Amino acid sequence: MTEAGQHPPTARSVALAVGAAGLWGLGLVLVKLGLRDVPPLTFAASRYVLGALTLVIFRALRNRSGAVLGGVIRNRSVIALGALLYAAVPAAQFIAIDRIEAGTFNFVFQSGIPLILAFTAGFVLRERTSAREWFGVAFVVMGVYAFYPSVPSGPELAGALLALAAATGIGVSNLIQRRVMRTAGTSSLDVTLVSMVIGASLLTVIALAAEGTPRLAASSIMLVVFLGVVTTALAFTMWHEAMRGLKALHAGIIASGQIFEVPILAAVILGETFTYRQWVGSAVVLVGILIVQASRQSQRTTALPTTLAGPARAQ
Repeated sequence: MTEAGQHPPTARSVALAVGAAGLWGLGLVLVKLGLRDVPPLTFAASRYVLGALTLVIFRALRNRSGAVLGGVIRNRSVIALGALLYAAVPAAQFIAIDRIEAGTFNFVFQSGIPLILAFTAGFVLRERTSAREWFGVAFVVMGVYAFYPSVPSGPELAGALLALAAATGIGVSNLIQRRVMRTAGTSSLDVTLVSMVIGASLLTVIALAAEGTPRLAASSIMLVVFLGVVTTALAFTMWHEAMRGLKALHAGIIASGQIFEVPILAAVILGETFTYRQWVGSAVVLVGILIVQASRQSQRTTALPTTLAGPARAQ
């Protein structure tokens, strides 16, 4: 893979990254719409099974070596990545979105990732969190306080905690993935494929045990197909291709735009509303995220996308 930091970002790379991030934001809102008719675990499993099958077909058409894929399958870190990123995280995400508004979920989720990474990077990757990064984290905390001046209660509290748990899973997954990608010759497509197949299989077993055999209406099937093929497999492929011509900083900035994209789409599609305090809180959190991104611009990342709302950036 080309080191993006050595070249200015191309218009094609920027367009691909913006398109992928836009599809992830749209996917989150459509998940909220689909949860009106489909149980959360069944919905999550259906999406990622279809996404995994699409990636299997895509890889087969590219005639990539099976021997290389076998090495990825035997990597225990990739197995752990699949169980966490494509089973535990989607389960928490979909249940959370079922309990709270899409815009609120997205805010908690996006806010939680830089906080988790700041506190865990040193333990997992032995990376020191700089003073500038802590300054950005402070902005994130202030934004969260502006968004939530008082502690939520009831279903909103449960949904917010699940969203934070999903963010924790994304943060840890990103760190595991970065360690995996440090191995020479490792393909991001193969890592995504293997980990998604593992996670989707595990999530399917959990969904069947908890919610039984799914019965999906035609409209729900069409939505699952769109989410699995377009906002999962296609968006993941677009993102990985975009990373060939983008710095991690530029990718993070593009992905961070979802903090405003999702509530706007939720207002148009779902009729959700955002208060003045929530918009201000989102703006402050975005500033904090960008500060953290800028402080890490010298660290090349090849982060996998998140399962729902964007790339697992050092994100």
